[in-house]
Amino acid sequence: MKLKDLFEMQKKYQEQCLYGFHESQTLRELETQKFALCAHAELSSLVNATDYKTHHRNAYRQIAERKDIVLHESVDVVRYMIAIMNTWDITSEDFANAYDKKDTYLRMISEINDKKWNQEPVVIVDLDDVIVDFRQCFADWLEKDHLLKIDVDSEEYYFITALSKSGLNPEAVFEQFTNQGGFSWPDIKPGAHQYLCDLKNKGYWIQYLTARPNTNLRCMYDTYDWIANHKLPYDGIDFATEKFRWCAKSKFYEHIEYAIDDSPKHAEEYAMHGIKCFVPEMPYNKHCAKINNIERCKLF
Repeated sequence: MKLKDLFEMQKKYQEQCLYGFHESQTLRELETQKFALCAHAELSSLVNATDYKTHHRNAYRQIAERKDIVLHESVDVVRYMIAIMNTWDITSEDFANAYDKKDTYLRMISEINDKKWNQEPVVIVDLDDVIVDFRQCFADWLEKDHLLKIDVDSEEYYFITALSKSGLNPEAVFEQFTNQGGFSWPDIKPGAHQYLCDLKNKGYWIQYLTARPNTNLRCMYDTYDWIANHKLPYDGIDFATEKFRWCAKSKFYEHIEYAIDDSPKHAEEYAMHGIKCFVPEMPYNKHCAKINNIERCKLF
């Protein structure tokens, strides 16, 4: 039996009982609450199959009986979870894809946590428009989904003027792009993979630091998945809107050899506090070439 079959079986049961299919946001949320509470009750029954009350042991239950209870209560829990996903039109493919990305994230986090920093020199590496061709990808998506032609050579960092003139809310559009999985789409910048591998081979600790919103789970998991899919070397992956502050609090602050960042804001803050910053040449960061401790250049 495939995962798709489980979703279809539960959907047929829900249709039969008229459960969990509503266009109203409020009703969907109420159905979700109901299913979640039912799943909680089944989890409680599952826990009762174990001897978690050490002062009141259920010694009369044999291992086979306990296993049977765990099995059937787990089935109920899973069915309620699938019912919730059906309520929100989440498909088995959506779930499988999210499960796969979560697995990648957990594996990478485990590897990062197991790494020991041995006083290696550190390079702080931004993602978007440094190693990720985000700007072009976002512009292509705007043209496809919103029929908005964006000049990628604009000197504006966020395309705010073009978005506002078209009547689009920049924050809402960015959130839509993120929730559709936009951070899994961009190409890697030519030469970036070899550059990072060379850094690693020279003994550098590679710390990726992005201002992407990790409060958005889709964004966070897509970020890890993108790095894994492109087989990039990594020692650390973190998210911070205030990058220098993150660096100052890090264990290797005094060992940061340089940073790579396209953002004028972050580059200037690095430079101001004594961290050499290489800035990939982009239309919006031309003035950075005049600032001490910043080298505006073509890295790859």
